[in-house]
Amino acid sequence: MPHEPSATRRTALRALVLGAPVPLLLAACSDAPATDLTPGAGVEDAESEPDSAVVAGVLGEVGALVALLEATRDRHRALRGPLAPALRAHRAQLEAVLATGADDPGPRGRARVPGRPAAALQAVREREETARRRLVGLAVDAESGALARLVAAVCAGVSQQQVLLADVTPAGGA
Repeated sequence: MPHEPSATRRTALRALVLGAPVPLLLAACSDAPATDLTPGAGVEDAESEPDSAVVAGVLGEVGALVALLEATRDRHRALRGPLAPALRAHRAQLEAVLATGADDPGPRGRARVPGRPAAALQAVREREETARRRLVGLAVDAESGALARLVAAVCAGVSQQQVLLADVTPAGGA
């Protein structure tokens, strides 16, 4: 039986940027299956020199999301409840990346939040989209398969939050 080439991980991730369905992409990947994504699995791979920039980029992107969500919740009480799930998800993503042995970059500073709740919510949505695009690129750039899978999982989580945030409206109007 002739060998039919399958898509590479990089090809699949690039297709994700163009909007291909995630289940189709995951089925097409030719890398070894992600059998062990427990914290610490593949630490040696994740700490390789080329991947240190990828890890730093992921921590920066997700850290920026956490900082923006925290600042937005502090400034707009009406958004505390609606933004809580996204904040929990992004904090968990940070923990997952840090569990690989990555160094915690420390305090992330304060994010600027618009004064109106509707504008603040739009800023969160836009930052989620920026993070998603950058995370796709970081997943493609990862040399380690384990790190690429972790970054892709973080990217999928960000995409999920984008879907959920699309239905959020500020209580009390804009």
